[in-house]
Amino acid sequence: MWRNYLKVAVRNLVRHRGYSAINISGLAVGMACAVLILLWVQDELSFDRFHKNAEALYRVEENQHYSAGAYHVNVTPFPAGPAFEEEIPEIVAACRYTWAGGLLFRYGEKAFFENDIRAVDPAFLCMFTFPLAQGDRETALDDPHSLILTREMAEKYFGDEEPIGKVISVDNQYEFTVTGIVEKVPENSSLRFSVLIPFIFQKERGWWHDHWGTNSIGTYVQLRPGTSIQAVEEKMTAIQKSHLEESTTDFVLAPLTEMHLHSYFGYGRPMGNVQYVYIFTALALFVLLIACINFMNLSTARSARRAREIGLRKVVGALRGNMIRQFLGESVLTACIALLFAVPLVEFLLPFFNELSGKDIALNLMGNRVLPLLVGVALVTGLVAGSYPALFLSSFRPAVVLKGNLRSGAGSSLFRRLLVVLQFSMSIGLIIGTGVVYDQITFMRGKGLGYEKEHVLNIRMRGDISGSYDELKVELTAHPAVLGVSAARQRLPHIGSNSSGGDWDGKDPELDLVIGHTQVDYDFVETMGIELVEGRSFSREFPTDAAGAYLVNEKLIEFMGVDSVVGKRFSLGGEGRIIGVMENFHFKSVRDEIEPLALWLSNPENLTWMIVKFHPESAVAGVEFLKETWERVVPNYPLEYEFLDREFDQMYRAEERMGEILRYFSIVAVLIGWLGLFG
Repeated sequence: MWRNYLKVAVRNLVRHRGYSAINISGLAVGMACAVLILLWVQDELSFDRFHKNAEALYRVEENQHYSAGAYHVNVTPFPAGPAFEEEIPEIVAACRYTWAGGLLFRYGEKAFFENDIRAVDPAFLCMFTFPLAQGDRETALDDPHSLILTREMAEKYFGDEEPIGKVISVDNQYEFTVTGIVEKVPENSSLRFSVLIPFIFQKERGWWHDHWGTNSIGTYVQLRPGTSIQAVEEKMTAIQKSHLEESTTDFVLAPLTEMHLHSYFGYGRPMGNVQYVYIFTALALFVLLIACINFMNLSTARSARRAREIGLRKVVGALRGNMIRQFLGESVLTACIALLFAVPLVEFLLPFFNELSGKDIALNLMGNRVLPLLVGVALVTGLVAGSYPALFLSSFRPAVVLKGNLRSGAGSSLFRRLLVVLQFSMSIGLIIGTGVVYDQITFMRGKGLGYEKEHVLNIRMRGDISGSYDELKVELTAHPAVLGVSAARQRLPHIGSNSSGGDWDGKDPELDLVIGHTQVDYDFVETMGIELVEGRSFSREFPTDAAGAYLVNEKLIEFMGVDSVVGKRFSLGGEGRIIGVMENFHFKSVRDEIEPLALWLSNPENLTWMIVKFHPESAVAGVEFLKETWERVVPNYPLEYEFLDREFDQMYRAEERMGEILRYFSIVAVLIGWLGLFG
């Protein structure tokens, strides 16, 4: 019978070419869209799973308890990793991981600033099985001045030369030897780097904190099979308390395989990146369902053409179950034919989709479970699309259809209308969703930040550049195109440092508050255009400002519970007094609620970002003057800068991509609906 079913199905497809073309094209486009989205979802779900020990790897995180609740952070104290590995037998290995700052690399005549550098413990290459092309995983990072490069970085400096054993000058004062080469870091890795250096080198540079209350680095652990996660977390917390009795921090372990989608920071637990997986999975199902509804409608609308066939089959003994299997088989066959058209369509659209989504997905039919995905989409599509037609057509009674008394009936007509309404309701829903996303992006872009981001330029001060900062500032501010020059430890909108321990006269002893903070130079408030609601800014006319003056924001004043704070004692980075109150401004992303903030002065040696603001009408001339001045004052360091407004735009690129994807697939959904309505 299956041969007969196949023959009848093929004859129907060939005989009714227009109907077949509409059905197949609708299903093919719907399946192509669904496959593209599901490939994206599959890529998101695959993050960090390529490591051999992926299921045993965890990031150590903290819940810091304050008056406002639990503040979740993904960083730990410097000594935590080695202490955990030594004192907790369930831990096979521990590794510290942190950004090493920008370093000047020099080999021969080639000199570049490198930003993508990570400082790690020697266990890193054994815990995380990144593709090591050359070198020994066990010993490659044992020497404090050893260096591991990616293949791309090795070619950048050495070309066709053998890189192993070569010496690179770092910051014009350290000599590092290349001991390993890593192939390209997989795109689905949360841990990304171009260069690896030993963590112990951070101590040599002075980037080191032995205190258990200072959290600034990542720590990863590998657990033994069958280990109780809760037991390890409790032991970690106990170790912390043994070193810091007043600690109210609880340590928690986050699986490496969930880090990309479920990582979060701060109070509460937002959805994070996993919300995009949910949204795009729903989008794929919507588009596929819209295509399936076309098939249902066309099949039931043409029911009279199949009536006599159904009647004759039942007369000669066919059961309803036989008829259901036949029609489901026909719909699966149609879906498989549509898949043959969908695959090349996916291949054609994939480069555009990758550019749109920021991915690098390849349609490898024999790898990465792509073939099962395609077959699964075809089967699900065929079964869903053929379900109602199979049930509807198989219900015909032979006596009625053979006498020619079959009518479409109000029931099937009403159901088709409901399907069309559902189809276009989903399309309209996608359009509304797209509109909401675009409104959100417009809101974030147009929202007042509390500071000026146009024509403001950030320059990272590396190496001994800070020693020339004062000279650069004097020369630049003398130019009419430059409106202001200042510097900061962290640049806007990325002020992420915070701590508890703030104190002031009259503070509630029960209040334990997290306060954001950073160090700045004179003229920071003026250069960034931050308004003061009370008091004054930092000034050289007041020598005491350099020793203990604070600027705080209005949010902090709310917690202090006083009307006027200017002149009040305040302590955070040291003992001092508040000299001014700033209007609340978004010192982090506008996604984050504004938190308490305090600023204080520091020497240029402790500041890492130089800030230059240009006159709007002469910004180009100002940049040219900056380049000339830089070349004259700091000739050994190339000038690297980024305009603040461009950096701000990059912060919301994920939302923009989601909006673009929703927009295009909403259009496709509407077109598929129109195609079905036409059919």
